[in-house]
Amino acid sequence: SLSFLQQHFGKSAMYLFRASRGEDDRPVRPDRVRKSVGGERTYAQDMTSSIELYAALEDIIDLVWQRIAQQGAQGRTLTLKMKYADFRQVTRAQSLPAPIVGREQFGELARAILAGLLPVPLGVRLLGLSLSGFETPTAQATQDIAEPAPAQYPLQF
Repeated sequence: SLSFLQQHFGKSAMYLFRASRGEDDRPVRPDRVRKSVGGERTYAQDMTSSIELYAALEDIIDLVWQRIAQQGAQGRTLTLKMKYADFRQVTRAQSLPAPIVGREQFGELARAILAGLLPVPLGVRLLGLSLSGFETPTAQATQDIAEPAPAQYPLQF
């Protein structure tokens, strides 16, 4: 109830009350600059072996890289998200001095981050990746992913 929320959360009570009912009057900003591109998967069966986790990671690498390529995004920070069977969540990120420019580099970095979390203490129910730290907030990094990706990306040394 609203009175319970006011008693426990004070000024935030009305926001929480309205949010719990799906009410939000803030304007939708469809042209806002995207800060990250990512994807994750929740699994029906918890994964415990390194083999299972690396195989699942390859699928997520493909999924996220496809989104990155569609948007032409160039980011410097890769974050891996892992949720255990007890719902504890762990994230690890790696930032590079220059943007990640290819799927190969993206995949190598993702596998290296996962390696740092192995062996896992519990089964893993969710695995995800996201790319952030975009170089410039241009149209390439907006939410509109309808534009085709460029056929070739420049190499930066």
